[in-house]
Order: sequence, then structure tokens, then C-alpha cells
Amino acid sequence: NFAMQAAIVTGFFSPSPLIWLVQLLLWPHLLGPRLAEASPACPAPCSCSNQASRVICTRKGLNEVPQSISSNTRYLNLQENSIQVIRSDTFKHLNHLEILQLSKNQIRQIEVGAFNGLPNLITLELFDNRLPLVPSQAFEYLSKLRELWLRNNPIETLPAYAFHRVPSLRRLDLGELRKLSFISEAAFEGLLNLRFLNLGMCGLKDVPNLTPLVRLEELELSGNQLGVVRPGSFQGLVSLRKLWLMHSRISVFERNAFDDLKNLEELNLSHNSLHSLPHDLFTPLQQLERVHLNHNPWVCNCDVLWLSWWLKETVPDNSTCCARCHAPPGTKGRYIGDLDQRDFTCYAPVIVEPPTDLNVTEGMAAELKCRTGTSMTSVNWLTPNGTLMTHGAYKVRISVLHDGTLNFTNVTMQDTGPYTCMVTNSAGNTTATAVLNVSAPDPGNGYSYFTTVTVETVENGQDGHDSARQFVNETFISIPGPTAASASAGPTGSMLSSLSPRATRAPDRPFTVSITDVANLSGLEDVMKTTKIIIGCFVAITFMAAVMLVVFYKLRKQHQLHKHHGPARAIEIINVEDEIGSAGGASGITGGSTVHMGAGSVGGSGQSPRNHDPEIMTLPSNVSGLKVNMKRNI
Repeated sequence: NFAMQAAIVTGFFSPSPLIWLVQLLLWPHLLGPRLAEASPACPAPCSCSNQASRVICTRKGLNEVPQSISSNTRYLNLQENSIQVIRSDTFKHLNHLEILQLSKNQIRQIEVGAFNGLPNLITLELFDNRLPLVPSQAFEYLSKLRELWLRNNPIETLPAYAFHRVPSLRRLDLGELRKLSFISEAAFEGLLNLRFLNLGMCGLKDVPNLTPLVRLEELELSGNQLGVVRPGSFQGLVSLRKLWLMHSRISVFERNAFDDLKNLEELNLSHNSLHSLPHDLFTPLQQLERVHLNHNPWVCNCDVLWLSWWLKETVPDNSTCCARCHAPPGTKGRYIGDLDQRDFTCYAPVIVEPPTDLNVTEGMAAELKCRTGTSMTSVNWLTPNGTLMTHGAYKVRISVLHDGTLNFTNVTMQDTGPYTCMVTNSAGNTTATAVLNVSAPDPGNGYSYFTTVTVETVENGQDGHDSARQFVNETFISIPGPTAASASAGPTGSMLSSLSPRATRAPDRPFTVSITDVANLSGLEDVMKTTKIIIGCFVAITFMAAVMLVVFYKLRKQHQLHKHHGPARAIEIINVEDEIGSAGGASGITGGSTVHMGAGSVGGSGQSPRNHDPEIMTLPSNVSGLKVNMKRNI
């Protein structure tokens, strides 16, 4: 088509050098409009390149994300604008986007689904914004996200599983979260592929739980307020190669602080408040090549002499990066690596609490203590098979704790034998030995924590002699295996519950006899006391409820009687003789009282007054022998 158009313009079709020359001259004019129509549009305030695959909207005063961004965009820069909210499905048509930069805006809210439609996003930058929390739900479906930048946001908490929707993360920047006050123990769960983590300048007072980060290689903790670094602070970080702890106000490193950092190559402890370090603190760091100890107030005495020897062996040619003495005045300004034992008068360490022989049963936990007078010494253990257990080494069941204690999670018969504790400082070492005896458990014996016998006497007078029948009721809790307390005291034997009669002398009154006195009864006694109190309260409440129910029933019944049996009138008909004298009739009507007269009674004879006030109605004289007496009964 292009050749035909060129031929039409020139007036002939035969291929010749002149035709090809015309084609080259007319190509921009012929295809230019079509190319302009095919190229994607660029948002008005932004600049685009590479056919709109690269869109830059920096410092354009944008309040929201532009709508007309090409679907071919792979790089989108929206930094330094005034965007406050990222709404749902804002980028849903950018299926090829790989890098999204939203830093240095005023973003305070990211709606759920804001990053929908970004299956190829690799880098997401949200630093220097106003986010109050981690927008965890917005990270859904970012299956290829490698880098997440949240530095310098007013985030206050890192909740559990804050980043579990993006397990592909390799770099996580959480530095300068100055309002951060809480980090959950499970905050970093799910980040199995993370290689770099920045928690610098977050005001941390303790190293958070980093155990899930098994592939972490670089850790930034500078600019915090750690103070004391305790054992297990870096537990599980077996892949860590670089650790930065500058400007963290660290004054103490306890033993075992670096136990798991087997592959650490660079350690920076500069600009802290360190006076000394525990003897052989760096022993587990077999791969360490670079260490920075400068700008610390080192006190150069016997406690740092080991460090001088270690620096000579590890970094003999790199004295510029390392520590210098701050005190005493005689050594101030000297490089620690230049110190010599002749400069000090040192003494071998003292074991304050030596280990003691221990008898345990197989399967139990056990501890052999070896406490020294200072935490600047190192403690090692020599096992019966000749293995040296250092504070940086551990096995599945046996480990040396930070205070020098040899800990067994559960002992076996093979653990039997002598164990030697060796405490070392720059002046020498001190040893102490204890024997661990492990015995096999007796599968036939259990241990009773609570046993009682209740004796009830019954008088029997058939043979004229005092006698009694004793019923023994034993109540206990049986433990199938041995315990530490029972093992040390020896087996007590199994006790079975029984209800059996025994002939004894009749006592004066029933009594209770204790059968066994087993250790550790206080816990069970407290449980039983609490149970009795609960039962007593329940019985009292039940009794009160029953009494109230009876009272309520009686009141209700009395109320019903008043309601259905109110005031009533009764009519009393009295038969009298026809021939009654006027005097007698007059006497029968007196002062509101009723007088009954028998046959043949005369005048006022036979009068009997009633206790109530009747209403009397006298019938006419033609009604013979009847008198109606009406009264009100209440």
C-alpha cells in the first residue's frame, strides 16, 4: 500500500531508485496522521513517553487521580500532589502497571479495592502521607507486589496479619512511624519471602516478634529506644546478613542476644550507650566480617579485654570503624583493639550458685543452674559424651539459657552422667560439676494428690460389747506418670478407692483421718474450697428462691379471696306465732338488736342479743308468723 501511494504521487508504478527516494521523503506525511491516531492519549496535566507507557504527573496540583491514563502505562508517578483519597477501582484499567508512586501527597484514606486490576504491580510507594493505619484490605490481589513503602505516616498500630495479603513482598519500609505504639505478635505473619525490613525511627522500646521472617536478610532498627537487647530478640532470623542498630540508646546486651544470627555478615552498634559486652557475645556470629562499635562510652577494663582479642582476629586492618576507650583516664582515646592484658589486673570468675546433683525420672523437665557474679562472663557446659554446649549452641531438647542454666525440656536415660559448668572471662575460667541421674518410670504406679478416709461408727449392742463398723471412703486424683515432686520424694504407690467394712473400737464421734501427705496439695485444696463455696452459694440462692415463691403464692391466694368474696347481704327469716302480743312485738323491736322468741313466750322473756347489727324488717300483720331479718356480713 505504501508503494502504491508513492507511485500514485509520482505518476508511475515501476520500481526505480527515484520511487524509493520519493517514498522516504513522503513517509512522515503519509503515515503521520495514522500514527497519531494509534498512539494513546496522555492526561492533560501530565507528561508521557514511550507511547504513554511512562506517565509523570509530579507537582501538578492534582486533587485526585486523572481518569484518562492509558491502559498501556507501566510507570505512573503521582508524587507531590494534593490527593487525599484513593477510591475503589481507581486503577482497574491499568493491567500493565508495574510501578505506582503516590508518595508525598495528603492521602488519609485508601478504600477497599483501590488497587483492583493491578495484577502486575511490583512497587507501591505510599510514604510521606497521612495514613492513620495500614490499608491491609486494599492490598488484595496484588499477587506480584515486591516493594511496599509506608514510611513517615501517622500509623499508630500494626495489627495481626497486617501484610498477609501480600506474601510476595521482598522489601517493606515502615521507617519513621513516629506515632507507632503497638506491634502485634503476629503483625508479620505470612511474609515468608521478605528480604528487607525497615523499622528505624519508630520509637520502639523492644524488638518486635520477627520470628516469621525466616528469609529476612537486612534489618534496620536504628533510631529507636531499645535500651536493653534481651535473649531471643532475633530468634528465627537464620538468614539475616545485615543488622543496623545505630542511635538506638542501647546500654546492655544480655547473653544469647545474637544466638540465631549464624549468617550475620555486618553488625552496626555505633552511637549507642555501651560500656561493655558479655564475654564471647559474638561467638555464634561465625560469618561476621564487619562490625561498627564506634561512638560508645566504652569502659576499658577486664570485661572488654576479650573484645580486644576478638577485634584483632576478626578485623585486624580496620581500626577506623571500631571502638575507642572512654574510661578510665589512663586508657581514654585508645583503640580497644590495641589493649593488652598487661594493662589490667584481672581475676577469674566466681560461680555464685553452682549446680547440684539431680535425680529425675525419664520424660521430666530438668535444670542445672550455674549462676555467676557478673553478666559479662560466658557460661559453657561439658556434657557426659564430651559435647561442649555454649550459650550460642543448642540442641532439640537441651539449651543454655541467658543466665547460664542448662535446660532440659525432657530428659532421657542417655542424659545420665556428670555435667561440668565452665565460667570464663579474660582472666581464666572456673568449673563446677553435678551429676544428673535419670531413672525409668514405673508404669504400674500412679501418684495421688489428694486422699482422705472418712470413718463412720455404728453402735452394735447384740453381744453387750462396744463395737463399731468402719467404712473407709478414699477419694483421690490419680496421675498415670511421675512428677518432679514425686520423683524426688520417691514413689508412693497406687491407692485404689474402696468402700469396705472394718471392725474397730467404737470411737466417741465420727472423725476424718488423713492417709497420705503428698506435696503440692495447695492447688487442689484451693480448687475444692472454691467448689464448696460455689455449691454453698447455689444452695442458699435456691432456698431463698423457694421461700420467696411460697410467700408470693400465699399473697396471691389472699388477694384472690378479697377479690371474689367481697361484702354480701344475708336474709334471715324467723317464724313466730300468729298470736303474739303487741307488747311482745314491741319488745322484739329494740334498739337495732334481734330477739328470738320461742312458742308461747310472753313479753321480754327468752331474749338473746346477737353480736352483729342486723337490719330488721317487720312484715304487715296479715303475713302470719314471718319476720324478715336482713344483715350485712363482711
